[in-house]
Amino acid sequence: MKLVERDAELAVLTACADRALTGEGVLVVVVGESGAGKTAFVEQFLAERAGRARTLSAVCDPLATPRPLGPIRDVADGVGEETLRMLSDAEHALDIFDAVFADLGATPTVLVIDDLQWADQGTIDMLRFVLRRIHRCPLLVVGVAREEVHPAHPMRTLLADVARSASAHLVSLEPLTLDGVRELAGEQTIDSAWLHRITGGNAFFVTEMLDHPTGDLPTTVRDAVLGRTVGLDAEAWDLLNLLSCSPEAIPDLLLPDLGVTLPTLRRLHDAHLIRRSSRGVAFRHDLCRLAVTSVLPPGAEPHLHLRMLAAYEASGRSDSAVMTHHALHAGDQQRIRQSAMAAGSTAARSGAHQQAAEFYRIAMEFGGDLSAEAEAELLELLATEYYLTDQLDEAIDACERALGARKLMNAAAELSADHHSLAVYEWCNADRSGADTHVARAVTVASDVVESAPSSTLVSLGHAFAMQAYLAMQSTDLRHATSLLDRAKEIASMAGDHALTVRVEIIEGICAVIGGDDAGRDAVLAIMRSAPRHLDEIYSSGYTNLTYLDVEQRRLRDAEQLLNVSLPMTVERDLPICRVWQLGARGRLSLLTGEWDDALSDAASVLDGRSAPLARTWPHLIRGLIRLRRNGVGVDDLSEAWALARGYGEPIRVLPAVAALAEQAWVSGQSADDLAEWRSLLRDSSAPGLEWARGEVAMWLRRLDPTVTADDVALPYRLYLDGDVSGAAAEFERLGTPYESALALTETGDDVCARRGLDMLDRIGAAAVASKVRLALRVSGVRTVPARRRRSTLGNPVGLTHRQVEVLRLMEKGLTNTEMATRLYLSARTVDHHVSAILTKLDVDNRRQAVRRGRDLGIIA
Repeated sequence: MKLVERDAELAVLTACADRALTGEGVLVVVVGESGAGKTAFVEQFLAERAGRARTLSAVCDPLATPRPLGPIRDVADGVGEETLRMLSDAEHALDIFDAVFADLGATPTVLVIDDLQWADQGTIDMLRFVLRRIHRCPLLVVGVAREEVHPAHPMRTLLADVARSASAHLVSLEPLTLDGVRELAGEQTIDSAWLHRITGGNAFFVTEMLDHPTGDLPTTVRDAVLGRTVGLDAEAWDLLNLLSCSPEAIPDLLLPDLGVTLPTLRRLHDAHLIRRSSRGVAFRHDLCRLAVTSVLPPGAEPHLHLRMLAAYEASGRSDSAVMTHHALHAGDQQRIRQSAMAAGSTAARSGAHQQAAEFYRIAMEFGGDLSAEAEAELLELLATEYYLTDQLDEAIDACERALGARKLMNAAAELSADHHSLAVYEWCNADRSGADTHVARAVTVASDVVESAPSSTLVSLGHAFAMQAYLAMQSTDLRHATSLLDRAKEIASMAGDHALTVRVEIIEGICAVIGGDDAGRDAVLAIMRSAPRHLDEIYSSGYTNLTYLDVEQRRLRDAEQLLNVSLPMTVERDLPICRVWQLGARGRLSLLTGEWDDALSDAASVLDGRSAPLARTWPHLIRGLIRLRRNGVGVDDLSEAWALARGYGEPIRVLPAVAALAEQAWVSGQSADDLAEWRSLLRDSSAPGLEWARGEVAMWLRRLDPTVTADDVALPYRLYLDGDVSGAAAEFERLGTPYESALALTETGDDVCARRGLDMLDRIGAAAVASKVRLALRVSGVRTVPARRRRSTLGNPVGLTHRQVEVLRLMEKGLTNTEMATRLYLSARTVDHHVSAILTKLDVDNRRQAVRRGRDLGIIA
């Protein structure tokens, strides 16, 4: 296909290549509609740079369930032995990614992956992994994709990374203009305006029309393609039909077994219907495949797919994902089961957990009758993949079915493991009572047979005790947790199991932190420093719980420093459930420190995407409280948080929700019908580790009912409840929590303090609360209640949030919005909003003026 109107895009790609191959790698994604000429565009680029770097080309196939890391397997002949070994032997996807990245970056390389819209999750995750590191090696990665990507496709996450990365670029190929069509038409006698209108500027369609035999011109791509099939013999149509059933290219070595001859290949090539590639014979364009598929004879598919299966098996080089595709369409249950199970295992090991779940589901649903043991094992594998992809309801259903099968088999060890898994799934899904029930059964089942069972059952029992201890810790029942940990520790010592030992030590450290022992925090951090390069679920729980507790116990500076380390790790090391948990912790930190726009941004990152109920309580509280304080609304979010907290029944979650509901009752001035229940919850939660949560509830209840008292609360709340409101305000200010300090100042009875408190409420944007306080002060007889200050007089001194100050400082360094997004682990859109807000608040027209104004005001040095 002749390239027209692509000079500017080609110049961009060439510039990226020049930058990349000198050591500062770049990832480029080329997008456009089907037929826009994306592949021809990239081929032209490669032709112009032939010989300047190692070039590797791969493609993703339109399989219903994609090949795990299919593109990397395509270029296997061009990578090193270590990479090949990892592809077949590695147990962790990130080990594969490390090997691939090291191989690609070892020498100047151009890697092209076509049709990314059909990529599996593992391939997308690998590209995201490479993108985060590509800046330090001579590597250009060019991904080619259709622009019409489904919103739920993993490709969306890659495009989001591209938007905010300084090491990535998006090149969009637009439809041809009328002038472009005229240039392609050249001297041909055709109405270019009509041709442009009928083709919509689609480069492939335009080319097909211009190359069409004389006679009536077709009006659709399908008709244009099928026009090329006129006069073909039965052998040529047989190959076209086989290709239509084979979204992947047909490898050369399969052609003899399929009865394909050289004359047939020549006829189809001369008709511009097929092309040769490194992977074999394929349609010239996917639009050709779709056109031929539309006229496939009824009932022909099963026979064609059986022929493909037989040819692959005869070759000895079959791919389990491709075999699954053909077996499904052939209706061959045994082959479906065998190939889907193998493909699921490969996908899970490659990090393509969505595809792994789909392959296991296919094996279960279409693989025919299974033995009871095989069915239970398959259900357990399926449950694990559902859990890892945050499909908790499906994970629970699959694991419960496996549990039923294990009961019939009286398989004690597996039964215990299933109960343990269900305890984890139910807890993440906000069913604490279900989690308790299952983990108790996990202990009982393993205990009943441990004397006569293999050592693996003993280890399972140890992990069951550790899970019980973890749940007891979440309920702040430290005495029970310690007792259970002693039993788990004894088993870990007997069995010599390192993973169990680490799990016990982390939970012990977190229990110490909850109990107020500062040494516990140091112990957990020491374990984290010794963690393997690829954090697993056990090690990552240390960061997850410690960041939560640092915020809970108001070690706000420590929390910020730790989150700056741990949150990037959750991205780097592919721990999505930990990432959303820590985003909630960072959002709560911003809520406490008065950086409410930043808090809302983190809450939205959790609530607007897929995330387990476990991670959503605080984001709902954050959003509800900020809306309440600003506008007097937020009931829906607070109700949702309360429902989640009640589902857990854990005081460390229930009490913050109670405090939020009490604050809502205070702000709205409505009678608190649940006051008695809230007081009861406060009274019944006296365990160590709840001093901050109890204090917050007690303070808000005191505002609703002057008779409320509470013991064992943290210092600022104790001062408040003892009547030393000024002392409480000072302590809140020392901690760095301006909202609590401001409210306390307005309650001191001192007019000067009240005015200062009001000013602080205005500065952080608590408009609804400030209005309520102003009214209360006037009613109480205060004569000089200041009106709300103008926006221009608020802030630092213009009202920039903490995050906006960070953005302004990065603007001073000359970083682009995408570079700032990468540095701050925000989306590019969020940074755009921050930059716009900064320009508005500083009353300037551009970034240079913003930096100058920030210096003048002392916001930046």
